[in-house]
Amino acid sequence: MAIDHDARRRHIAEIAIDVIAAEGIGAATIRRIASEARFSTAAVTHYFASKQELLVWSFAVLSAQGDARFDQAFVEHPDDPVHALLTFTAWCPANIRRWRAYLAFWDAAARDEGLAAIIRDATAAGIADIARLLRATYGEGHDLAKASRLLNSIVQGISLQAIVAPQDWPVEIIRTTLAEGIAAALAGARLTGS
Repeated sequence: MAIDHDARRRHIAEIAIDVIAAEGIGAATIRRIASEARFSTAAVTHYFASKQELLVWSFAVLSAQGDARFDQAFVEHPDDPVHALLTFTAWCPANIRRWRAYLAFWDAAARDEGLAAIIRDATAAGIADIARLLRATYGEGHDLAKASRLLNSIVQGISLQAIVAPQDWPVEIIRTTLAEGIAAALAGARLTGS
């Protein structure tokens, strides 16, 4: 039977993400990931020549998962921007896992310009997704870049707080805060003459 190399790379990345979310970047060694995957270290290094390469790939997988959930929510509920924004916040087990991993990546990126560049690109893509959502829902008449940056900050702020105090951020409060954030972001980004 032929080995599905893409599936194996994704499997290794998923294990790395689990380790990173639970214990941080430092715990995500090639040896540890190989052990968790029940592979030899040689099998892991066949796919990832270094820990840095494994981290970059894992972050890409993590980001792709978030993008896919956002796109799906946007298509399923095109008239409810809060539903799509909710996919970016730490409110459910899958998103909490993703956010814990993001926080570990951000911490490492503070000392690693390569990771910082990747995270900046992912953040820019997320802000572009928010702008696309706002354009589709509210049309023109607003500085969507400005509104999207503010909403991205609100999403990140909610998520940081929800990670450390989940009891204070049930999904109903997150939804309400996101709706209020949309209104505030659009009010502050209204173009003159609109």
